[in-house]
Amino acid sequence: MAEAVVAIAIKTLGDLLLEEGRLLSGVSDEVKGLQMQLNEMKCLLEDADKRQHESKSILNWISEIKDLAYRAEDAIETYAFHVSSSKRRYGCVNHFLHHSFLSCFSAQGHSLHQLGYEVSKIRSEIATVTKSMQEYGIRNIIDDDEVHHHQNLLQLKRQTFPFEIEDCFVGRKDELERLVSLTIDQHKQQHRVISICGMGGIGKTTIARKVYNHIEIKRSFECFAWVCISQQCQIRSVLEDVFKQLNPHKRDAISSLSHTELIGELRQIQKAKRCIIVLDDLWKVGHWDALKHAYLIQDSKSTILFTTRNLNLVQLAGSSFKVGNLTVDDGWELLKKKAFPHNNNININIIPTDFAMDERSVSKIGKEMVVKCDCLPLAISLLGGVLSKKRTLKEWELVNENIKAYLYRGEGLEIIHGVVTLSYEDLPYYLKPCFLYMVQFKEDEFIFADDLYRMWIAQGMISHDNINQGKEESLMDVAELYLSELVSRCIVQVEVEDDAIPGHKYRRCKLHDVVQELCFSLAKKEDLGIQILDYQGGKFSSLLHQSLSAGIKTRYLDVHFERKLELELEDGAFITADEADNKKHVRSLRLVNHVHGEIVEFPHTIVDLQEFKLLKVLVIKRFNFAGRKLPRGIGDLIHLRYLCLRECRLSELPSSISNLMWLHTLDLLNSRNVRVPNHVLKKMLRLKHLFLPSYDKEKMGDYLLRLDEGLDELETLYCFDSSVHELKSIARMKNLRCFAGKVCDNKSLSQIVHFINTNWNNLRYCAVFIEHGCQFTSGGLMDLKKVLACPNIHRLTINVKIGKLLNECGNQVVSSKLVHLTLSNCEIENGLMEILGKLPFLLDLCLSDKSFVGEEMKCRASGFPRLKKLVLKGLPNLKEWRVEEGAMPILGEIEINHCPRLEMVPGGLRCILNLQKLMIIGMPELGKRVSYGGEDFDKVCHVPSVIIN
Repeated sequence: MAEAVVAIAIKTLGDLLLEEGRLLSGVSDEVKGLQMQLNEMKCLLEDADKRQHESKSILNWISEIKDLAYRAEDAIETYAFHVSSSKRRYGCVNHFLHHSFLSCFSAQGHSLHQLGYEVSKIRSEIATVTKSMQEYGIRNIIDDDEVHHHQNLLQLKRQTFPFEIEDCFVGRKDELERLVSLTIDQHKQQHRVISICGMGGIGKTTIARKVYNHIEIKRSFECFAWVCISQQCQIRSVLEDVFKQLNPHKRDAISSLSHTELIGELRQIQKAKRCIIVLDDLWKVGHWDALKHAYLIQDSKSTILFTTRNLNLVQLAGSSFKVGNLTVDDGWELLKKKAFPHNNNININIIPTDFAMDERSVSKIGKEMVVKCDCLPLAISLLGGVLSKKRTLKEWELVNENIKAYLYRGEGLEIIHGVVTLSYEDLPYYLKPCFLYMVQFKEDEFIFADDLYRMWIAQGMISHDNINQGKEESLMDVAELYLSELVSRCIVQVEVEDDAIPGHKYRRCKLHDVVQELCFSLAKKEDLGIQILDYQGGKFSSLLHQSLSAGIKTRYLDVHFERKLELELEDGAFITADEADNKKHVRSLRLVNHVHGEIVEFPHTIVDLQEFKLLKVLVIKRFNFAGRKLPRGIGDLIHLRYLCLRECRLSELPSSISNLMWLHTLDLLNSRNVRVPNHVLKKMLRLKHLFLPSYDKEKMGDYLLRLDEGLDELETLYCFDSSVHELKSIARMKNLRCFAGKVCDNKSLSQIVHFINTNWNNLRYCAVFIEHGCQFTSGGLMDLKKVLACPNIHRLTINVKIGKLLNECGNQVVSSKLVHLTLSNCEIENGLMEILGKLPFLLDLCLSDKSFVGEEMKCRASGFPRLKKLVLKGLPNLKEWRVEEGAMPILGEIEINHCPRLEMVPGGLRCILNLQKLMIIGMPELGKRVSYGGEDFDKVCHVPSVIIN
């Protein structure tokens, strides 16, 4: 990974030379020389990385190189910080203040002298290390042939790499059926609690998910809940999650329930209905002891299924199911699925043509590797990710030889760790820091892919140089290609976005728990400088002091607050020189509040942002700031690229935020009513991603934020609100890729739709929320037609009256690319489903709160060709709903909620064979009709899950 560290340092030096060339004029030759030396060093590092197991000398050299690269980056950025600070302190720009100017000039001269000395020293040390490496025999990779050179480039493809559990389930059919039979057995009380046990990566969660989604389970149970427990089990949170899934219509009442009352409610619903509850990844007996009172109920027909790697927990279950390793043949089937992913849709037994002549040899080597993986599914999957990039039998043989070395080198690593290490070391150098960066997030925590991309970019980890694409690709595109490569190697799990939304391949991602454990140890080995603190109570200052004084140079500091701060214990702890020095090197600081349902006080007396001078990423989530003001010194963090203040309580951004000249992401999402001074955004010429706070108009008075100068480079604009934002620069935002905005007047709506269709040619995702203030009933027909016909709006919510006007828009919707549509308070009288059924890409439709006021609704045979989810909620006049055969052919989920006059479900549901779930809420008579023995039961008997609340 030293290659990546050096590459990032080279990029940083290049950026600063370009932007601060005038200020570096006295030492620019030295800095350029340093940049050249680092470039030369980078060419030696690939060979050194491959041979680092040969001797401690190579390991030491690699460590020295990384440290020198970090020092170079620190020296240049520290100088830039001091120059920027002295400018503001002494007012260098004011030539009338002669004394201040001289003071500033003197300060800059001193800093420049220090920089020159440090750069000269670093160059001398690099020369010494380079000479030692060359004398040892480390080769310059540039001298290698063209084929080897091309292996350094990332072979990234634009195909999708879906992470579908079902596609990768092999063998274990008999075990699955036995487990399903145990789960639905109503007559044996001891089978009410069933454990699935085995080591990490053995496939416990996969089997539990197969059981949970089995058609017999869906038919046998009425209510379903799945909760992931993990090592940090929050009892209240687990109980609440289960309650929300079993009893969703009471979710709003949870906060008012005491712990005892919540357990009582859970016991009551399990007595009343047959429930299946899966507790995935239960670790400790103490966790089960705290949870069992909600689930061990006499005479209940519900079933609890939990997965665990703790054998002590198995004894507490009525029945247990131990997951064993795959057979060699099943393991080979799994390896083929992972190694040859493009053949899965044809025939898993077909070996690609590249291997056709060597099919028998490939099978022999493949089965050998399966045995070396101990037939462990996760190990096989990860190995398959490595092999998916290997195209010859020789390459497979080399991997087979490497596995032996990793599995039997006597370092006490578990088999899975050996395979994960192999996956890691097979990564190109520039993917390694991206992979290790993900260790900062909590176990089983999904990360929004776009957020991860922006943080990677802020740390300088993303570069056009490593892909076979042109510079016209944005860095967000390149970051997505990086993640695609990690996904293809099966070391990162992802949720894939809906196919109909262009430009968004992944929604969220995470590391598998076993991978995460190794990832953390790899980060330590690579000296990445990651510190992760879990605050569980007590003196936070002591926890912070101990971690930053431990002799480890920290570059990424993450603090997860699992409990509220006990500020009364804090007494202003003494800061040691080591701690103060360590804070200077921190590049990423994340403070995340995980306390359920509470905003925590920000520890401003302990976390002094002025001490973190070189921060590039600052994330503060769910905190309340004293006096509703941000901590002092935030405007001095001139190297900041990424500032996230989500769900925080503050009244206004300080004017000093405009000093953050490198900032490319400003995220105020869900921080309500934060005033942003109008001049601040004008100065942020590099800003690319802007997430605005939400506003209560009545609380903001005449506040108006003008989105004007300085936003020409914007790629993301979220939470625009026409009632408080004036979009002056709309015509210049030609790079906009993602837009989400609330529109409250016809003028703004017309303007935005016009630019969506004309200027915003790079738009990948667009969400428009039309709220009160817009009018369609009097002269607004053209606006409505333009909205429905707009091919670049993907998510649309209309919360105003439409009335009869929709009937005049039938021809417009054919060109629409709407994926999600929500209508509320529209008061449409007829023809609704006939027109909406023409939307060719619609996946999700919600009709709520008098959106339709007619009595009859009809879905025609060819309507809704791609609809997957339909919600009918709060339609007081609806009496009859008809569905013709052929309508909604792939519909998977229906919710009918408080439509009191609806007499029956449509007979056409019999023809929707893909339907998996039907929910009926607040309609007892209709619920009886679809229940077993009811008049409409035959219409829904094929639906695995029918839930009646």
